[in-house]
Amino acid sequence: MDAMDIEGVGVFQVYTGAGTGSGFLIGDRHLVTNCHVVAPYHTVAVELRDKTRIKGRVRRIHPKRDLAVVELDRALEAAVLELSEVDELRAKQPIHILGFPVGLPLSLTEGVVSHPHQLLDGQRFVQTDAAINPGNSGGPMLDEAGHIVAVTTCKLRSADMVGFGIPGKDLRRFVQAFRAQSADFGVECPACELLLERPDRYCDGCGSDLDYLDLGSYFEEPEPHPVVAFVEGSLQKAGVDPILARHGEHNWSFYSGSAPIKIWSCCSEHMSFSSPLAQPGKRQLADLFRFLLSEQHAPFAFDLDGNVIRLNLTVHMSDVFSPSEHEDLGDVVARFVAAADAFDDRLIEDYGCEPAPETQLSFLKDRGGARA
Repeated sequence: MDAMDIEGVGVFQVYTGAGTGSGFLIGDRHLVTNCHVVAPYHTVAVELRDKTRIKGRVRRIHPKRDLAVVELDRALEAAVLELSEVDELRAKQPIHILGFPVGLPLSLTEGVVSHPHQLLDGQRFVQTDAAINPGNSGGPMLDEAGHIVAVTTCKLRSADMVGFGIPGKDLRRFVQAFRAQSADFGVECPACELLLERPDRYCDGCGSDLDYLDLGSYFEEPEPHPVVAFVEGSLQKAGVDPILARHGEHNWSFYSGSAPIKIWSCCSEHMSFSSPLAQPGKRQLADLFRFLLSEQHAPFAFDLDGNVIRLNLTVHMSDVFSPSEHEDLGDVVARFVAAADAFDDRLIEDYGCEPAPETQLSFLKDRGGARA
């Protein structure tokens, strides 16, 4: 594998309200990732190379083996990596890992197989010394021919260069079982691997006590936290799909036209809404700062983060936890989303600013706002 070859490969970043991970195509509309990347969510967001996102519906999970299949809203044109038919890896065999470590763009790391059948918590894993970080989970481990030999799942927190992958033979069995599946959604029994389509007390295949195994929690998404309910209700009012905006626990990011918007709970007291809009130019600085410092923008405020002008909104948590305030606050959030899209255009067109690094330039060009 060569770092120059990876951009066209069908490996994508997966987002939920709990975090992010990686996943890889097993067909033009189906993607494999880890169960812990998607659960307990039944609908997730998948980010494409151009930073647009599409939805995916979780179809099958295996909690014990930490595998999941996601069905995408539409077919993707990307190279589908082949599953290796070789079960026996050897120690010191080169291995390559594709994924999105700590939220970075698609990255390739290299190492060797440290142990092909490492026993951990009663299960066998492929152990490697290749670098694995949060965000790599669910991505493919590849041999030198570019075939998938394992699925990245975890690393030891107490040690460096000790990572683990789910063996290829377990992946092949899981994929084959999914391809024969007719149910919309199912959870594999940890004991006998029968597909469970509803949260019964006992497995029909082996009689295992499913309540004891806590499988019922996988069949329904939990009630949203009050912070999540407020933010996602406000985003819906602003015309933004909250599922596509999720960026981890109490974090959201999306574009309003050309303007990037980030939302997060920065502490126990406040919710922060911020949009990096533009960078000051070399002219019209006095007019620019008079505009930025005027009081007409309340309840929004501008600041400078390095050389980037940001539009900000702060909401106190006491209001977030007061449902009676949600309707008015939702209107304020909707105004913020619209204002961010309008202000970046205005700063560029009226005050000679340059687009911020994260600005979605294609939208500006479509509206004639980007300067040559």
